[in-house]
Amino acid sequence: MVLAACAGLVGVTAPTAAADNAVLGSTCLNGWYAFTVTATAGDIPAGSQWTSQWVAATQVPAEYDVVSYPGVITSTPVNAHLVTLTNPAPIAAGTRVVLEPHGYSLTNKSRLTLRLSGYGGSVGRTFPVGEWPTC
Repeated sequence: MVLAACAGLVGVTAPTAAADNAVLGSTCLNGWYAFTVTATAGDIPAGSQWTSQWVAATQVPAEYDVVSYPGVITSTPVNAHLVTLTNPAPIAAGTRVVLEPHGYSLTNKSRLTLRLSGYGGSVGRTFPVGEWPTC
């Protein structure tokens, strides 16, 4: 009888998190363009990943990084234009995380594109020549 009860549990699975638990967006932080990650329908599971990069035709040396507020997402540099982002712990439903990109080149000679993609989709903006990433 115990064996039959256990066998019945084999087909039971816990609900899995879906990428639609996260919505990626943008905001203004201290007058500068920033990204947002919002946990919507459920928690964003620990270990979720994103990448963020900047692209400009004028390649001025820079050290790109992204800082999260609150500090629930960590940034690991890949190169001067790309970082990977990971949350070591789940992000609770209803939480909005602001991601501040910095360390990219500001130039009046080419367009600047800032992009975030991964769990929840993709978001970004291209700033025309001469326009700073301010808001």
